[in-house]
Amino acid sequence: MRHIIALLCLTLSPMGIAASLQLPDRVETVLVNGKASQQQSSVKLDLSMPDNMQQIAFRYQARYRDNGSQNNFVSDVVILRFQASEQNYQLTLPTINSASRANQFNDQPTITLTDNTGNSIVFTQDKLMKSGLQIGRDFAQEIAQYNESGAIAAIASAKPINKKTATAAPIAPVVPVVPVAIVPVAKTAEVTASNNTADTQVNKTEDITQAEISRMLDYWYQKANLNTQAEFKAKIN
Repeated sequence: MRHIIALLCLTLSPMGIAASLQLPDRVETVLVNGKASQQQSSVKLDLSMPDNMQQIAFRYQARYRDNGSQNNFVSDVVILRFQASEQNYQLTLPTINSASRANQFNDQPTITLTDNTGNSIVFTQDKLMKSGLQIGRDFAQEIAQYNESGAIAAIASAKPINKKTATAAPIAPVVPVVPVAIVPVAKTAEVTASNNTADTQVNKTEDITQAEISRMLDYWYQKANLNTQAEFKAKIN
């Protein structure tokens, strides 16, 4: 009788503990294993594929004070790939408190991944980049093309690659992170002096780069509801 009860308990109990990933504050996931996701700020992300390769794409958001003004930082989309087992994982990111640290993170994101015992986990990282206007990005389609390209943080695609129609992708670098040009969040124009008069004219203006404007437009577009998105598209068309 005891053996029968034990067998029933084993049959009815869940098979192991699902894997999860604890995200830090101000992290917005955009993709989890190829599917769109918009979870934000210090959440525990359930990983639906335990004992398999995980692929998480996210953006890091921060606010910092520079030259007396508040600045918003939204990073490029970072891809994180790692092999998960049935346990909890912790993602740790550096503090962004200046323009230089924001630029440094976009240039080469510093990521730490640990398991529930504090041991470091081996992972691969890359960035999901798109040139041109960033509004209305189809991240699911972008990651599908990324995975078909066989880039460094790609995972196996369920569909075979069609070499005639597959989108060309850059050759994967040897290092885990793809170097990109540093995009300043905000910078102060140089002080110009007049050579014709004794007076010195100081002109300090905030120069927002087009790349930063593009990222912020994309950020607020993703926050808008469907009606607002449709109205915006109609305006720019």
